Amino acid sequence: MAKSCAPRRSTLTILIRCAATALLLAVAACSQLSDATKPPPDKNAPRAQLSIGYSLLYQEADGIPKLKWILMFKDKPEEMGRVTNDLVSYYQQLAETMRRLSKQYPGMRIDVAAMSEIEADERKAIGEDTAKDFAPVVGKTGIEFEREALLMFYNALNEQRHLVGVMVGLEPDPGLKKFLETTKAQLDEHYAKVGELLNRRYFTH
Repeated sequence: MAKSCAPRRSTLTILIRCAATALLLAVAACSQLSDATKPPPDKNAPRAQLSIGYSLLYQEADGIPKLKWILMFKDKPEEMGRVTNDLVSYYQQLAETMRRLSKQYPGMRIDVAAMSEIEADERKAIGEDTAKDFAPVVGKTGIEFEREALLMFYNALNEQRHLVGVMVGLEPDPGLKKFLETTKAQLDEHYAKVGELLNRRYFTH
């Protein structure tokens, strides 16, 4: 029987998950967080929570495509390249869609602070360290690089699909709810594809 491609109890996997998420957030959000507006005063209200969720999702969708410049200069199998290129294109499209919807729906804000300043600084620091592992010349290469890069996407997709799943239950606007449901299905699909590749090529069976 095949082993799970992301065993939750593995210390290594937990460390990779934390570092990967930090890297994605550092690439996606840190340049925006200092300029982001604060959430509405009642931060526990459903709409305020949704604003945080939309902003976090947008910051990652807008920032993840920047990883293309890291991935571009790394040797990798054709199948991995196809999967990562599809993900970059998907996130570019998602960010564009969210920018358009934020103008169409006043209740959809993508510009609030998604985390505290100290959290942002912490994730930026971790992300910068992790980015060194993916550097084109001095970073990791071969199977080790491929596995960790795919795990980075895999764990980010897992967090995002659960975030959107929670938001679906909070969103009262039918138009935005439909967008969230569609996005959840898309994230689930990409998550399954990356997981299947990890399980088939990069983990012992």
